[in-house]
Amino acid sequence: MKRFLAVLIALTMTLSLAACSPAESVEPEVLTGSGEGFKGEIVVEVTKQGDTITDVKVLTNSETPSVAKEALEQIPVAIVETNSSEVDVVAGATYTSKGIIYAVNNALDPKAYPAPEFEVEVPTDPEAVEASDLYRGFGFTATPRKGPGSDNESVQVWSFNIVFADVIFDQDGKILSITVDQTEVASPNYDGDGMPHFSGFPGQGGYNFDENHDEVVDGKTEDTEEWFMEEVSNWKTKRER
Repeated sequence: MKRFLAVLIALTMTLSLAACSPAESVEPEVLTGSGEGFKGEIVVEVTKQGDTITDVKVLTNSETPSVAKEALEQIPVAIVETNSSEVDVVAGATYTSKGIIYAVNNALDPKAYPAPEFEVEVPTDPEAVEASDLYRGFGFTATPRKGPGSDNESVQVWSFNIVFADVIFDQDGKILSITVDQTEVASPNYDGDGMPHFSGFPGQGGYNFDENHDEVVDGKTEDTEEWFMEEVSNWKTKRER
């Protein structure tokens, strides 16, 4: 009987040890890493169990949600599924994708992938970028204004500004070059020298005109199509002036 019990106990212990897999005996390891995205630091949390990456979470980032959303969701999943940081970047969010990947590598091997130092980045020279990777955009905004002031006959001065920007950016939306200019136009009773004028459209009777910019009205502008055409054709931006 004693011999039977001893054999039974030994068999039970053997089965218990066999039921314990190596993975269960390894404690999960939680690591944090840092990488640089399009708008700054990306911090991730990587969970490992042995040689297996079991989870990747993006803890903090400053990326633009509408641009980076897919990368923030897909890259961590891809790394876990492949058990590797060598995954494809998400189109349209290259900087964010690479930032997450680097942060994971930094967590796994900080000596080979040291945490980045964040400094002000010098804009890339547009001429050094392939033309196929560049995009161009143009935008403007117009602002009307009552003023500045009135003329010596108490007739109101009116003006408006048109500010526009010409931008070159890469496929990730990073601005490489920007040119901003402004056109400022006032009614002809404004006494500022060199200011482009607008008297109104033909048939409106013209407008008070300070011809020599001495703060004294010299008459009214001509109410003709020719005057209208000449006024508008003489408009210049501030850069041109």
